[in-house]
Amino acid sequence: MVLKKVSLVVCILLSVSLFAQIQEQNKWEIGVGVGIVKFSDENAAFIGDKHLVQIPRLNLTVPISESLTVDGAMSFNTFGVGFIENSAKYFSMDASLRYNFRSLSEQIVPYVFAGASLVDSELKMTPTFNLGAGATYWITKNFGINSQLYYKYSLESFESMRSHIQITGGIVFSFDGGSLFSGGRSSSSVGGACFHNPNK
Repeated sequence: MVLKKVSLVVCILLSVSLFAQIQEQNKWEIGVGVGIVKFSDENAAFIGDKHLVQIPRLNLTVPISESLTVDGAMSFNTFGVGFIENSAKYFSMDASLRYNFRSLSEQIVPYVFAGASLVDSELKMTPTFNLGAGATYWITKNFGINSQLYYKYSLESFESMRSHIQITGGIVFSFDGGSLFSGGRSSSSVGGACFHNPNK
């Protein structure tokens, strides 16, 4: 119970930081995609399935410095669409702090991240601690393709979830988030803070 409350506080603090920094950086990203969760054979026997699919997965990313961004995401339990249907429930709310390697390429931006999740399974909501890596390929100035790999660690003391891997992929759109709070005026002169330099 204590760890669950701590994870919730971390998620709230990250969200507060995200909105507190909006006046410093003006490029936001919003994304929609899918996720696939994979459990080990041992943990699959407990959960009830080895592979679970999440459709849709939604995320919002906001820079807080030139190389750091805060990302929040929700992965929904897949709606029944014929051949894609989970035999076990999986819904998660994720919060991550990313370090972006922006200097490597204008179009391909890899990153590593750490954070926490609250995963709602068949039994109850359970916190996990996450590490992972990903990359965004910017097709145009505003549209890109994102993929990432999570390792979500669940303490053995929790009886409702097990550690697992989550792979996600989707489309992201970048826009001037600062204008939402400044009447259309950019709150920062940092033109390329969001993964690429739109002036090049």
